Amino acid sequence: MKKILVPIDFSENTEKTCQYALEIAKKFNSEIRLFHSYFDQIIVSDSSFPTGVDTDTMLNEQLLRDIEIRAREDIQKLQSDLLDQLKKENAHGVKVVYTLKGGDPESEIIEECEEYQPDLMIMGSSGRGKKSILTGSVSKKVMNKADIPVLAIPQDYEYKGISNVLYMTDFGGPDHELINKLMKLLSDFDIRIHCLHLNIHDDKRADNEVKMDAIKKHFTDEISKGMLSCNLIDSKDISDDIENFVKENNIHLIAFLSHKRNIFQRLFTSKITKKDLFQANIPLLAFHTKS
Repeated sequence: MKKILVPIDFSENTEKTCQYALEIAKKFNSEIRLFHSYFDQIIVSDSSFPTGVDTDTMLNEQLLRDIEIRAREDIQKLQSDLLDQLKKENAHGVKVVYTLKGGDPESEIIEECEEYQPDLMIMGSSGRGKKSILTGSVSKKVMNKADIPVLAIPQDYEYKGISNVLYMTDFGGPDHELINKLMKLLSDFDIRIHCLHLNIHDDKRADNEVKMDAIKKHFTDEISKGMLSCNLIDSKDISDDIENFVKENNIHLIAFLSHKRNIFQRLFTSKITKKDLFQANIPLLAFHTKS
């Protein structure tokens, strides 16, 4: 993993998101690129001097210059703090650079991703308004649109290492490909992947057993080495069953296929309240496929 893109908004979550990125970067001697998009739109009103000079436009231009200056000072300070931390930890293989742009955060993040071509994007799942990825924030939109793995860190999450990873499947995607991607992405961590499918009322268990057996057959070596387990659970309450599985298996990360219209859509609806994944304080890793 050579390059990690870290979009930031200087919210309370920024520091913890950066710390998570540092821990991963230290494993791979990666370059971290901090990215911030600041508001750069001028609001023009009808008021002006008799001479024709639009005072509101002048004031807005000055305000936007001040916003850019402040944003540059903030991101440079953050870069400096992270570099100082790396120096103290003797982590000389990690680089920290930054990019600052004006514009809409969602579109600018996607554009930066296309230009920078990172191996992974890490971002906070809450901003200044404390909107989560489960309620339609920028993080969720980026998860859906980016072509690379996107890791969203909950606002209050403290890095605990990465050893147990939950990969959830509805058998609607290329599971073999995604599990291999997950293993490769976290190759420098000593991880165990827990592949999980929840049978709900409209599922056919016999068919799903065949599909899970196909995964087991494909990963026979990984299962024998304790790197992978396959789990098929009959479920009446999705959020409760996931929460219980997370606790029982000490899960540190939940991975899933982002754009499929499947069980994960239900995790992003109002039906899931305080017992959903976000409230369980677990980082979410969204994968994508070319199709």
